Amino acid sequence: MANYTIKEISDRNIWEDFMTKQSPSVFMQSWNWGNFHRSLGRKVWNLGIFKDNELTGGCLCHVLPTKMRTHIYTSNGPVINWEEYADIMPLLLDYLSNLGRKNNALFVRMDPLVLDEPENNKIFQSLGMIKSSTHSQAQHKWILDITPDEEDLLSGMKKNTRYAIRRSAKEGIKVESSIDPSDFDKFWDLFMETVERQSFVPHEKDYYIKQMKAFAEDRQYRIYWSHLNGKVLATALIPFYGDTANYLHAASTNEIKNTFPAHALIWQIIRDAKAEGLSYFDFWGIAPTDDPKHPWSGFTFFKKSFGGFRQDVIKGYDLPLSAKYRIVRGLEKTRGLWARKYFNIKKKLAR
Repeated sequence: MANYTIKEISDRNIWEDFMTKQSPSVFMQSWNWGNFHRSLGRKVWNLGIFKDNELTGGCLCHVLPTKMRTHIYTSNGPVINWEEYADIMPLLLDYLSNLGRKNNALFVRMDPLVLDEPENNKIFQSLGMIKSSTHSQAQHKWILDITPDEEDLLSGMKKNTRYAIRRSAKEGIKVESSIDPSDFDKFWDLFMETVERQSFVPHEKDYYIKQMKAFAEDRQYRIYWSHLNGKVLATALIPFYGDTANYLHAASTNEIKNTFPAHALIWQIIRDAKAEGLSYFDFWGIAPTDDPKHPWSGFTFFKKSFGGFRQDVIKGYDLPLSAKYRIVRGLEKTRGLWARKYFNIKKKLAR
């Protein structure tokens, strides 16, 4: 019978050698993602899961210390062989529970990249976990296999998307990229315009800058922007990790009509990712249905127009550690009602 153990890993090379070989790769389980959270002042653990002393899984986790819902969180993790969950997960949850109690956490949360199928949800329910009342990461994802040659990728797109890419070039749209955090404002200014237009709640500016800086030394995180005569019209922050490029944060404007800057931006990212030998472009979240009235219908149509496939992964699952967890669920269920007001108050106070 196999012997499973959990040990904290302090050697970056051991961790990255394992994580970069996973496919599709999970940048939120990367060493630099942990460094990003350390830069925010959070406690981080790189937990290796060993089977008879061989590293077979990993769980990068950190404390999310908030006034109302401090918890242990592993984003898009753990990364394990789920066929062996019965041996691994009770051991891991016990370890995470102990970390949580030592750090005054109310619960443990995880949202691994496991398909949203009845048998997979039963795994977490059998472990005493409760489906989260809110989303921490994208549950409905759109992914493009970028291994075919460029002509085949173009032929797999919607006709209007191919037209938009070619038209953007004729109109003089230029796309540039940088790994230098000093270029961050090329993203931020347009991103703030998008925040106001779409009324969503962003993180603080420093959050995104530290995220980029954590990956910059390894050239794993890039700012992309498309512009016409120096006017930035579309921009995105893109981690390149393992075999996958991720469309993580983005913004655009239609200020100059019929120039299609966002299409040009995506196409250049795909070409760059191919040139570096990556296999996938993860467009991140899409709407759960094709309902044209859904608030995400516009960017969902945009992402799908490049070709690809849908992947539905499980929603997050929580392991309560305190009776106060019930209060947390109530707050999270009503977050849409109070989060925007809270953001606006903070913004006014900062002026």
